[in-house]
Amino acid sequence: MAGLGLLGLAGCLGDDDETDVRVGMGTGGTSEEMTQALQRVVDSESESARIITQGTSGDPENVRLYNDGDIDAHTGNNSSIIAAMNDEEPFAEEPVDEVAPQGFLLHTFHFHWLAVEGSGIETTDDLAGRDVWPLQPDWGIRQLAQDVHENAGMWEDLEGSTVDIDAGDVAGAIEEGRVEAFIGYGANFTGLPGWLTEVDARADVYAVETTDTLRDGIDATEGMSANEIDVYGYDQDVGTDTLVTWDEPGQLWISEDVDDDVAYELARVSHEYVDEIREGQADYPDHSDIDIMTSGYMSDVPVHAGVADFLEDNDAWDDSWDRSS
Repeated sequence: MAGLGLLGLAGCLGDDDETDVRVGMGTGGTSEEMTQALQRVVDSESESARIITQGTSGDPENVRLYNDGDIDAHTGNNSSIIAAMNDEEPFAEEPVDEVAPQGFLLHTFHFHWLAVEGSGIETTDDLAGRDVWPLQPDWGIRQLAQDVHENAGMWEDLEGSTVDIDAGDVAGAIEEGRVEAFIGYGANFTGLPGWLTEVDARADVYAVETTDTLRDGIDATEGMSANEIDVYGYDQDVGTDTLVTWDEPGQLWISEDVDDDVAYELARVSHEYVDEIREGQADYPDHSDIDIMTSGYMSDVPVHAGVADFLEDNDAWDDSWDRSS
């Protein structure tokens, strides 16, 4: 947090008249990896924009930093924005005044349960009372996982035995016998986050069968539906060819205070230089297809005007979307 004060005013000019865009990103997961990959290419290929990243604990902190005017843009999953708009947890007691306009998709997560070999866990009904890791405590996607399992009537039985550790500590905790099951996720149908790649390399795990109880909880959560997808990303055999998942888009959200031409430039670079970005993060979405850039859009949040200009120039604007002022 202290480092934020060193970055100056929002949208300040950097060297050679480049505009600095301060982006808050949750550390330790895919959002950080995607943002840093984009940052490197924007900084090398753009003459008018530069990204300065600010590591945070996750989506809730990002939303609060934006609301306080401390960052110009941030990563965040749609569920966190929905919660902020509706004054729901984790914003119920300390609501925010505004959320940022939509920019473009960074990832779509596919969440699912896995268990450690030897645990004896077969279905999601067996998770009650076991040592489980339902994602990192301060991540926005942890709140989403809690909502899904509350709607399934499962959270009360899980909460007392949750292991609240950072993602980077999960592999070690499994080896020490402190975690018996955990929520994993892939991104963009291409790969796993770094922490899960480490688990995959160090531990024998398998997919847990999803019961109707959890399926119903997924379907009862706003914006969610239970989906069945092909397994991807794992080097080991997780015991099935398909997974039942709940899916969540995550986007780059850009302040209205960021000039339209700067937001336009971020979208342009992500579209035109996606191969270079994917050299740094192979799971970055294929923004050569502009429809993928907009695939996470929500109907009740405006799109940044500069990104809207980019989409219009590329015949990818949908008149059902709203443009920010």
